[in-house]
Amino acid sequence: MARLLTLDETEKYLKLYREFADEDALTLLVTCNGGLVGFFAKKYLGKGLTFDELVSAGNEGLIKAINKFDYEEREIQGFRAYISVAIDNAMKYELRKYNKHSHVLSFEQPLGQNKDGDELTIEDIVGTDAEELIEDVISEMKIDIVREALKSLTSREQQIIFLRYGLDDVHRKTQAEVAEIFDCSTHTIAKQEQKALVKMRHPRNTRKLKDFIEE
Repeated sequence: MARLLTLDETEKYLKLYREFADEDALTLLVTCNGGLVGFFAKKYLGKGLTFDELVSAGNEGLIKAINKFDYEEREIQGFRAYISVAIDNAMKYELRKYNKHSHVLSFEQPLGQNKDGDELTIEDIVGTDAEELIEDVISEMKIDIVREALKSLTSREQQIIFLRYGLDDVHRKTQAEVAEIFDCSTHTIAKQEQKALVKMRHPRNTRKLKDFIEE
């Protein structure tokens, strides 16, 4: 674990980053306050998001706080408390967004019966793996149902899904290739892809899957 910065070091690196756009100073500020991010991530673990997703949200909050802390008007002693609130709030915000979709249809919920008379669930049809989800849904569902599910996504999320899974005859790309297109990290694409898949599992979309199976 990186050591904690002294108050003088914190003020020094804040000024280097904010006044001279020193990226190394930003890296130090983020790294040396990573313990706080980890602390809050553990606090919220088990509430819906993975540890990595919580850390990612916390780091976003930390960076925003680094960019907003007024070290000219505020005492530097208050910096750690300031970023703590920002990290905590960022994770709470992500959890609230996640929980908006937490009522998605369970993969174990019965959808009907297969031709042998056995109970059929969403998991039987689409699996729980992200790759299997899209591939099996596309192979089992009419393409118009997939398109309808895609309407629940933002424009960026749609582009990610189209690129990742080669929809509309677009050559499918890896997360690393998509990250390069969007000029961001692979982790960011993985996170946004998973959120898009959660939206596509919403009852208003999976209900159409059930209707298709019963046809």
